[in-house]
Amino acid sequence: MTRFAKLAVVGFLFLAPGAATADDDDERARAAIRAGDIVPLVQVLTKVESLYEGDILEVELEDEDDDRRGDGKGAGFVYEIKLLTPRGNVLKLELDAKTLEVLKVKGRGAEGARRR
Repeated sequence: MTRFAKLAVVGFLFLAPGAATADDDDERARAAIRAGDIVPLVQVLTKVESLYEGDILEVELEDEDDDRRGDGKGAGFVYEIKLLTPRGNVLKLELDAKTLEVLKVKGRGAEGARRR
């Protein structure tokens, strides 16, 4: 089964002031890729599959303004991924959308699902 067949839902959510349409979100995502602010989804899927066993259930791209790394630069774009592990647990991973650095992993059984 390909990684695309495993992907049940892909959502791009941008948390910004005002009501944005889906077209606005799509264009912002394309512009962010062109500007090098985020990596394409296929690279995110490859990275997650290299780190954890399981099936990707959902991917969200969020424009965060908090400083998750403590470097004063803000978080920028963050990919939030929900992953169903082989043992039936759901993990929530947060990756920096530009560098694919893992920012956070939450959920039961995260260590057991990690690839060695």
